[in-house]
Amino acid sequence: MNLYTSKTEATAKQAFEAAKEGNESLVIHLIDHTFNIEDCDVEGNSILHYAVKGKNLSLVTYLVERCGLDPTWANQNMVSPYDLSKGTKIEEYFKTACGFSVEESYRNPILKGMHPDPSVVRVGEDYYMVHSSFLYFPAIPISHSKDLVHWEVIGYGVTDSTWAEEHLGGLECGRGFWAPDISYHNGRFYICATLRLNDDAPCIQTQMITSSTCPQGPYDTPVIHEVLGIDPSLFTDDDGKRYMLLNRGARIMEISEDGRKLLSEPSLIWYGHSGHAPEGPHLIKKDGYYYCFLAEGGTGKGHMITVSRSRSLYGPYEPCPFNPIMHQKDGMSAIQCCGHGKPVQTQDGRWFMVYLCSRFLKGQWGMLGRETCLDEIKWTLDGWPLMNQGKGPSYIAPLPYQQQEYKKAEQTAESWLTPRARDESSVREEKDGSVWIRGDGKDLWEKSCRSLLVKSQPDFQFTMEFTMEFMEEEKEFSSNAGVTLYYDENTYIKFGVTKDTVFVSEYVDRAYIRTERQPFSFQKTVTFRVETHGLQRTFLLNNSYLWHWPDVTSICSEGLSKGKRFTGAMYGVYVNGGNLLRWRQHREIQ
Repeated sequence: MNLYTSKTEATAKQAFEAAKEGNESLVIHLIDHTFNIEDCDVEGNSILHYAVKGKNLSLVTYLVERCGLDPTWANQNMVSPYDLSKGTKIEEYFKTACGFSVEESYRNPILKGMHPDPSVVRVGEDYYMVHSSFLYFPAIPISHSKDLVHWEVIGYGVTDSTWAEEHLGGLECGRGFWAPDISYHNGRFYICATLRLNDDAPCIQTQMITSSTCPQGPYDTPVIHEVLGIDPSLFTDDDGKRYMLLNRGARIMEISEDGRKLLSEPSLIWYGHSGHAPEGPHLIKKDGYYYCFLAEGGTGKGHMITVSRSRSLYGPYEPCPFNPIMHQKDGMSAIQCCGHGKPVQTQDGRWFMVYLCSRFLKGQWGMLGRETCLDEIKWTLDGWPLMNQGKGPSYIAPLPYQQQEYKKAEQTAESWLTPRARDESSVREEKDGSVWIRGDGKDLWEKSCRSLLVKSQPDFQFTMEFTMEFMEEEKEFSSNAGVTLYYDENTYIKFGVTKDTVFVSEYVDRAYIRTERQPFSFQKTVTFRVETHGLQRTFLLNNSYLWHWPDVTSICSEGLSKGKRFTGAMYGVYVNGGNLLRWRQHREIQ
């Protein structure tokens, strides 16, 4: 789809209005002569959106069957014509045209907020997925699902805070664990990932491998291999030999069965389709072919998934004639930057791909970081994989498994995260969901700060609320403490209190660039509330309105050009000072 230009604005408005009025003859006349069918309005609504509002089934049928418009194509607010048709005759038509009902469908992204670089494995009837965690600890979240759509965090690949402090403690923002892979072999789950170090390290890209007999862990102390490359994945061939793949392109090397030894040097088997930033290699074997999947084009709007195949493990590999098999070509789509995927086979023989994507505010602000999508893979008669008929990511798709009921996992199922490592003597989580933090005297810009707990921002619209309690045995409150909207140590916002002040302050690069203050007498407890609407934030203390900030682009990935801005907006609580404080999170409102 395209945003209409000034030259086509008058025609587009006329066509949209005619469709909204159900004026079929005028819409067809405009399509035949002046209106570009791919044009949409500033919110991303297509003419099919307007036609559904006009409730003219004949016009809707014409736009779908003659013009090829998709009832599931969503606008910038993720609303599709299918959604708008609810309760009308058009909804019944869409069920037939799409082949499924809205109630029998799921929405992409399946995991919102920071869930980049997904990798998945099935063991029996259970699916397990991992994502990049970068500097956050506990590291490498492991999620479980029965149906590929509903996921719940069950554990983490790295949970030893002493080991994490040694390996993550001095790293700069955006480094840490990149692009993990999860696999299963002979009764053990294996996780590998790149441990990306600072640029002054002797070996800036190292590869970590760990394993466990239980998917949720605990996992063994990781082994670190000093071999350059990123995005490792493991592959086991039919003869039992095991291999690790790395970028650039797909380079392969043999490893020992437990992954603790490298048995060969990396050897290139396929450089990719585009030649630009080929990474994220994954191998599967199907019907006598080795299929090599790559992420290419960089992680921006050129991102894509490509594939090649060979009868021999070491090649040569034949590129798929339909490459890229996943790529967002539509600049007006709400879902962009699709790539870095891994396929998984269901127990009944179907195939699906989990892959990353990005969504942007105002077309440019990637606040949430990279999220996770799911689409089915269909195989051609001559054995090539296709996804969503080559149209890019789906917005609404039929559920992989029907007739199952699932409850959404509470956000508290995920552990609180700390940048780099956790000081176990200063942070404690209770079974009731409350947390204790003792300040370490460090501010959030200091890499040594450990008195900070965060979670990923769940969506563009949500409300967070926390109550902070001061313990009487502390005698005197001498800290500044509160909630934070956090990207990394270079950009964040603090909304907090001191003994006699309430404030909100924004830190960018090396300084606090704006601050609002009011007198406030802190007693024993205080409740912070932050309402999020896109780039806007409203700050309330004890249910009283204080400030409204219309623009917080600094906590977007594009908000500062410094370091590796690969993560996403987080939210949480902090203590700067020496007090021990108790925090209770109220239920999120999304």
